[in-house]
Amino acid sequence: MATQKKKIAPSAADATQLADDARALLEREGVVKISALGPQPVRDLVLAELSKSGFESTKSVVRKPIAAQLAAALADGAFIPLKGIAAHARGATAAAAKQVALALVSDGAAALVLRGREEVLVPISAGIVSRSELLGLEALAKTVAKLARSTNGASLLHADLSEALAKALPVTLAAFGSRSPAKVASATKERPNATFQQLLSAVDATRDTNTGLSFVPAIVARLRPDLSPDAARAALENAANSGLLELRPEGGINRLSAEELSLCPPGPQGTRLSWARRTESVAG
Repeated sequence: MATQKKKIAPSAADATQLADDARALLEREGVVKISALGPQPVRDLVLAELSKSGFESTKSVVRKPIAAQLAAALADGAFIPLKGIAAHARGATAAAAKQVALALVSDGAAALVLRGREEVLVPISAGIVSRSELLGLEALAKTVAKLARSTNGASLLHADLSEALAKALPVTLAAFGSRSPAKVASATKERPNATFQQLLSAVDATRDTNTGLSFVPAIVARLRPDLSPDAARAALENAANSGLLELRPEGGINRLSAEELSLCPPGPQGTRLSWARRTESVAG
């Protein structure tokens, strides 16, 4: 009668090796299925090892912590619409990713802003209107709304409006409000920023000589691999906010592919800003 072979149970050493392999994969991919961690008897040991390294687990996957994934995206300059937050948190549900995003805001590690109709998670270093400035604008908005409903044609002097804005937004206007786009661009040239210079070079390289416009997906493609798509979009938005660029929505209807749309910064009323134009003269 043949002798039945005795099964050898996985050892702690096996778990350590499997955890090392999973850890390397997690660093590359961000998420690993629990079923891929090794034989069933050793998975709990592997999960325990990965937990010691700070990785999170659900019923089906192990992942980099959601907070770390979002923080990394923000550090790259990403502006993340809250409704699409799950795309930046591998292995997480939309609800879980949103909960962590709001916790980052609560902890002061990120900021939440309204852009058009979308709530967007942005780096804390982005130019954020303060709570006191918002309150000042609220008071001004009430005056403007009252005048807009006026039936006797009452309005405001530009000088009075400028003064009211200066009181409501002293920091913002001190930085940009009283300066034209050309002056802002000039000031930026005096203090060169490597990312801005790289971006503007990409804009110039992709510029259509007939229209003077550069196709945003082409700009993003040219910036790879130095900048991720998220970082490239953030750089475009920052350049536009600084007066260096003008961003425009697509002129046609449904002419861009889903991939091209994903590379374009969001615009008003659900549009995507697919064209960029230098606001200063460009040689050539």
